[in-house]
Amino acid sequence: MIFSTILDVIYPEDVPWQRPDEWQQVLRQLPRTEQLALSGNITEDTILNGGRLDSDNMADSRLRRWVERHLVRAAAFLWYEHDNITQKLIVRGKFTQSADPEIFVRLAREAAYEMLTTDFLEEIDLIIPVPLHPKRLRERGFNQAEIIANAISQVTNIPMNTTLLQRIRYNEHQANLKAEARRVNSEKLFELNHPEQLYHKHILLVDDVITTGNTIRACFDALRAGRNCRISVFALGKAR
Repeated sequence: MIFSTILDVIYPEDVPWQRPDEWQQVLRQLPRTEQLALSGNITEDTILNGGRLDSDNMADSRLRRWVERHLVRAAAFLWYEHDNITQKLIVRGKFTQSADPEIFVRLAREAAYEMLTTDFLEEIDLIIPVPLHPKRLRERGFNQAEIIANAISQVTNIPMNTTLLQRIRYNEHQANLKAEARRVNSEKLFELNHPEQLYHKHILLVDDVITTGNTIRACFDALRAGRNCRISVFALGKAR
């Protein structure tokens, strides 16, 4: 599985998408989750149980209770599976030498227009992308979560903030790890600057892909410092 993932990154199957007619073809093939119109979708099942939180661990138990109280809704726009078009587009946009972040802009704008037809963005005060470590940002040249969040912000006019949540530890790519290693790899990744700015706010936390939910949960661990804040989650892709 790891070897096939590496091959997908090095030799991804090309999906023509740049011309208007090619993009229309892509849109017809996208495997939509249809979750954006739902109030309860991939919330605790993915973000809690998917990451195998140990309820016997006091710190994990406290985080579980906090998530249960403060998580409002969570959804992904597309299904992300091995060798499907979502994976091919995200790999092309994120990992390859010819990576093109415009893919994330286009997909995020499509998702944002769909969100505007539902109540998914109801009462959202602020959009926060999952941050990259500065070293990873220098390596890649862009943060795909920030690009997605910015596109949603432009379509919806909901403000975005990229300074409050900070990644403080450089960790290995999650795609290269098995489930338990992903959990350990995601511990103590983030911290919250100026938590008072999030008091009583409803935040939309944005990432590109949700697999086990470990990265999102690590963000929650930091966001607990924002007293009485509520959090909803959006990702372009969701593994199943």
